[in-house]
Amino acid sequence: MMTFRRSFLLGLAALALAGCASKPSISRVADPDVDFHSYRTFAFVRANGNPSLIDRRFLAAARSQMERRGYAFDERAPDLLVNIAAVVEDQPGQRATPGNVPGGERVGTEDYRLGRMAIDLIDPRRRQVIWHGVAEGRVTPAMLRDAGTAAEKAVAAIFDTFPVKASSTAAAPAPKAHQ
Repeated sequence: MMTFRRSFLLGLAALALAGCASKPSISRVADPDVDFHSYRTFAFVRANGNPSLIDRRFLAAARSQMERRGYAFDERAPDLLVNIAAVVEDQPGQRATPGNVPGGERVGTEDYRLGRMAIDLIDPRRRQVIWHGVAEGRVTPAMLRDAGTAAEKAVAAIFDTFPVKASSTAAAPAPKAHQ
């Protein structure tokens, strides 16, 4: 379990792929039959246990992105559920280095870390994922050193592909009627 937790946390910390020298690969899939403007509120899928510091940074970044798009946070009756998952995996790689003579290149192996982060928006009434965004790219030591900023950049990069565009200022949540 510790290996999974560490891997998960590294994934969360490492996917600020938008801020590194090599840009991450960002992809998304949206349900073409969904009007994303018809949703008003959101909450997060509940995780088991207490969220770590980096988990809280991811949740805060996602909440900010959703609120900038006009959605209000509502844990009791959300129109949308937001789920965030990430992982880092060690990958084998190859590199070529020039030799001292023409045609004398050396090929060696060089392992690297590949990070993937996914954000799903789920319609709880339909029980279906209606939007899925993914960032994938190499994880650098700098990303691991500044995990909080990495988390925020990764979330922002994924939400840049969301159908509802962000306003320049955060939208204030709609007031709740008390009964």
